[in-house]
Amino acid sequence: MSIKLEAGVFPKLLNVDANINAIIIGLITVGLITILTIMSYSFEDISRRHKSRLYDVVLGLSEGAVVVISMILVQHIFKALNAGSSANWFYATTQMTILLYSLYTMQNAVIEFVNIIAPLYIFGHHLFEGNTGYNIIFMGALIAMAITVIYIARNKNNLLNDEWKYIALQIIYGGIWWLIIWPIYRFSPIRTIYIMIGFIIYMWIIRFVATWIRNSFNDYNNLSKKVNYDELTRVRNRANFDEVSAEIFKVYSKNKEIPLTMAMFDIDHFKLFNDNYGHMAGDKVLQHVASEFEHQLFQQTTRGQLFRYGGEEFVIIFRGLTTDDATKVIKYIRQKLINEPLEYNGNELNVRISFGISQLHPSDRNFNDLFKRVDHYLYMSKEAGRNRLTVEDRTFTFG
Repeated sequence: MSIKLEAGVFPKLLNVDANINAIIIGLITVGLITILTIMSYSFEDISRRHKSRLYDVVLGLSEGAVVVISMILVQHIFKALNAGSSANWFYATTQMTILLYSLYTMQNAVIEFVNIIAPLYIFGHHLFEGNTGYNIIFMGALIAMAITVIYIARNKNNLLNDEWKYIALQIIYGGIWWLIIWPIYRFSPIRTIYIMIGFIIYMWIIRFVATWIRNSFNDYNNLSKKVNYDELTRVRNRANFDEVSAEIFKVYSKNKEIPLTMAMFDIDHFKLFNDNYGHMAGDKVLQHVASEFEHQLFQQTTRGQLFRYGGEEFVIIFRGLTTDDATKVIKYIRQKLINEPLEYNGNELNVRISFGISQLHPSDRNFNDLFKRVDHYLYMSKEAGRNRLTVEDRTFTFG
């Protein structure tokens, strides 16, 4: 018994131009998936560090915008490769892949909204052609799409860990799209099956590539954190400070018109926190101070970089800020710490800090000259009674 395959499906596989176009689109799709993956993980890291509702909204809108731009880009590429037409099953499959992948990768409501309205954006103009039957199918499919998207978004981790559920949701998601597309292009049932199989295979390839990218990104990120970040406070460590300080001295010693200021601070009577409340309390104080400084430095100026130098000592490098500018920022953050004391096991832990601040001088032969001066100013603040600020050899009490 012979099986008669649909004419026109497999001959296209032998079409050189079609295959080249498919390869081009495939490579572009992989590139877009790579960009979406890196952006998603970068944005997650930013959101995790700053924990701000405003940041989440801005980042979510940015992710949604990139997905929409990717869809528009794919549309124009297909039109360029197909003499101005985007009526192609591979085009629809590529759009579905980008949308479904973004839904699994990016965790915000904007991406859910984009997935739900995408059919309306791509095929909504057919609603005005007066085909009542199609309009009913389209609206029903749009409702089904909304339910499916919301389900995937709420259960993405479970779906990614269960291969059969992942395949089932791919079929449902793709099936809804083809329910919308079929009345327009009138693909035969056998061709629709081929297309659905192609979509599933395509998504598995993309998933494999994306997983490799994700794992590589995580491995690099974890290695970078271990090497450059303090495990307790999650800010940059002494090793990273030594590396950065050598680099910035080369830059700022040659560009003397651009200021470089360094501040060093020490938590006053830190040992008492450990003695009175236990070492866990001391760790909480370090985390509290580091977190507050890291957050506020980003809020006040993007030019401040925080390092844990050792023990209860921290260093801030201000690129492009004078001592006056840096002092204003530090006073603001210090006051925030005073106004918002740390609560620990029902106790209010009041943290006080001593500072030393200096700007890079033309006479500094290396970064160590600046460091020694700042370290000496910090010592002056502590000798004067702690809870002080010493700027360029002058010690002040906080008002």
